[in-house]
Amino acid sequence: MLTRQELVQTEKYLKLNESGEFVIDTDEDLEIIDFHTHMCNVLPIKHSNPKSKGNKLTFPTLPPIEKTDFSVPYWTKEELNINRKGIMPIFHYAQNAYAVLQDMKKGGTYDNCFKSQADNKIGINVVLPLSTKKCDCSPEALRIVADYPNRFIAFCSVHPDDPEMEEKIVKYKALGAKGFKLKISDIELKNDFKPLITLFRTCHEAELPVILHTGSIPVDQERTSKLLWKFLRSTRVELFGRLLEEMPKDFVFIFGHSGVCEYKRVAEYLKRFPATYAEVSSQSQHSIKYLIDEVGYERLLFGSDWPALPQAITLSRVLMATAENKEARDHILSKNAKRLLNQA
Repeated sequence: MLTRQELVQTEKYLKLNESGEFVIDTDEDLEIIDFHTHMCNVLPIKHSNPKSKGNKLTFPTLPPIEKTDFSVPYWTKEELNINRKGIMPIFHYAQNAYAVLQDMKKGGTYDNCFKSQADNKIGINVVLPLSTKKCDCSPEALRIVADYPNRFIAFCSVHPDDPEMEEKIVKYKALGAKGFKLKISDIELKNDFKPLITLFRTCHEAELPVILHTGSIPVDQERTSKLLWKFLRSTRVELFGRLLEEMPKDFVFIFGHSGVCEYKRVAEYLKRFPATYAEVSSQSQHSIKYLIDEVGYERLLFGSDWPALPQAITLSRVLMATAENKEARDHILSKNAKRLLNQA
């Protein structure tokens, strides 16, 4: 059976640290802003203390080593002939999502974050809270920045159904939030996007860039139950791309994960809407290179989705995709983020 050590031996920019975790392998002096990270206390579950010690991340989001394929998004080839009919695939999907959240809650601590930053030459994490109708995590994100202002930048997050949505966005910006994050689907919105458009317009007026989780994995509809099919397609790129038609041309929207397996469609939206960006967490060398070739490098942002995923893997994909273009590398790793966040 393939081991992690054997896997990284074929990877130019990836190695294992003393704990057997993926870390970056380069002597190059890099300035890096990770535009997509979370912490244990910005999740839509009972808050954990980020000062907790000794909690190890296991990254259940990663595929098994024997199924790892770094040439595709999420680093595992989707087997289209998988049968997802019935209740059990839904149960397994929910079970895995719960395991991921619990691992992030346990391991998204300052100790683990600072160790990962040091191992991977990362200077700043942009912390993205995941608020819901019942849980506003924005104050926790702002508290993280108050604790370590040189390590973190905070976004805010307010659910579109929150009756104080507009007031909160203005308040959080005044308190230091540099952008807005939301993870929402057409299922939750019940195909009524008016509240989300109102939220977008509020962020536009507040001059806050907006990043959403976008994209889906390839699934064979005929082999998938209607409920699971609807769920897996509920954050597809075209939903959010259509909403951009309702917004001013200078509305700054960031396609989180670059649409996962829909990165080619994201590229088309970037061509149509000049104020949009793509954040590349979970992407492959080939998909990042495709985005560079199609839309250039000045609207691409490095992100990792830590602690759901290791910071090193997407970072190594960026380094591979920009091996012959240092200017593109510098822009994707930090310059684009600094410009977008108005950082000196």
